Amino acid sequence: MTVQPTLVGGADRSVLGSAPLASGQIDAVSPKFAEGLARVREVTDTDGACPAWAKALYMAAAAAVKGHRQMLMAQMERSRDLGLELDVARGAALTVLISRGEAVYTLFNSAIDETFGRTLGAGSGDAEEFCLDRRACLDYFEDYFGFVPDYVKLMADEAPRALEGYVLMREWSLAENVLDAGHAELLLCTINAAEFSARFVNVHANGARRAGCSEAQITEAVVCAIPVAGVAAWLPGADGIMEGRS
Repeated sequence: MTVQPTLVGGADRSVLGSAPLASGQIDAVSPKFAEGLARVREVTDTDGACPAWAKALYMAAAAAVKGHRQMLMAQMERSRDLGLELDVARGAALTVLISRGEAVYTLFNSAIDETFGRTLGAGSGDAEEFCLDRRACLDYFEDYFGFVPDYVKLMADEAPRALEGYVLMREWSLAENVLDAGHAELLLCTINAAEFSARFVNVHANGARRAGCSEAQITEAVVCAIPVAGVAAWLPGADGIMEGRS
């Protein structure tokens, strides 16, 4: 027997990107639960404070971090269909790399290749001069946070070359990226909420505020972690949002 999804409360399932909802199997067990999920997915899957293409990209990034390849592909394809451009996706991939490392980047970038049918070629590999020293690195973080965190001072004292690399990657990811600063910070809010890290949601919620994002945009980005990691992602995400409010 085919179970037809209910539309209690007016949730339009036809525009949502949830495979479990589309299957009708949740409705077969509990139409009430299905409607609850549909209402969450209305926030994550349709235009609101953030555009739908961006929220699909945030969820794709979080799915890559959690190793959920099927969800990664589904959300990457939705984001493309909703307006994601290839160069913006490549920029997002480097934001994912600085946040969660090379293996997750490789997974995310391969999803971009597959979604857009374009494999990224190699650059020239020629070294460029990026003049940076300990003082400049500390000034960068003073500028960003209003102070220099202890973990930055530790790297400056004990591994200054690594700090130079960190700053170069961070400057590009958050300020020079084709994915603009607001979307980069919001994507990192989603990732860190999905990883249950209130501390880093706070860091990037504050970064999103500095980039001009509204409280509604930051909240929607954290809600985007729920389909990926469950409602358990909301509490640390909400804590991170509220901690940074003046």
